[in-house]
Amino acid sequence: MRTIVTTTVLALALATAVPSAWAFGMRGGPGFFAGPPGGPGGPGGPGGPGGPLRLLLAQMSPDQRQQVRQILIADRGAMRDTLKQLRAAHEALADKLFAAGPLTDADVQPQVQKIAALHQQLVEHGTQVMLKVRTVATPDQLAKAAATKQKVDQLRDQIQTLLGEPAGGDDDLPPPE
Repeated sequence: MRTIVTTTVLALALATAVPSAWAFGMRGGPGFFAGPPGGPGGPGGPGGPGGPLRLLLAQMSPDQRQQVRQILIADRGAMRDTLKQLRAAHEALADKLFAAGPLTDADVQPQVQKIAALHQQLVEHGTQVMLKVRTVATPDQLAKAAATKQKVDQLRDQIQTLLGEPAGGDDDLPPPE
């Protein structure tokens, strides 16, 4: 039973922070709200490389892209600090989860709450950056990016329909020990 609880807590912790770390360009990744390949691209964004930022950048002139670059560079330090804290929080949680001896939910809750707060901070900060980026775009560019996003969303839905659920669903999970 303890193995199931430990595995569940670890999975939930990773599920909340890893996507956000990717979404904000972790380790030189694609950048704010870009998302991992095949993953969520951020608030309201399509999955896959690029996300909302790439959709908007595709509509912009070279001068506008340079303005966006300056916005992202100005925010890079704050984002890196938060990501560094998030990685440290994940390491601390993993150390607790894999340490010998009994472990309860109360033992890990402070770390889980810290991770959740850092995740929230990343999302809020990234949203503020995207709002700044939007001010560089014209209404026509925003409309074109929105239309492209809608097409990407439809394609993603079609792919999901074609592929369906994996055979066996949750039955593919290993049995508990």
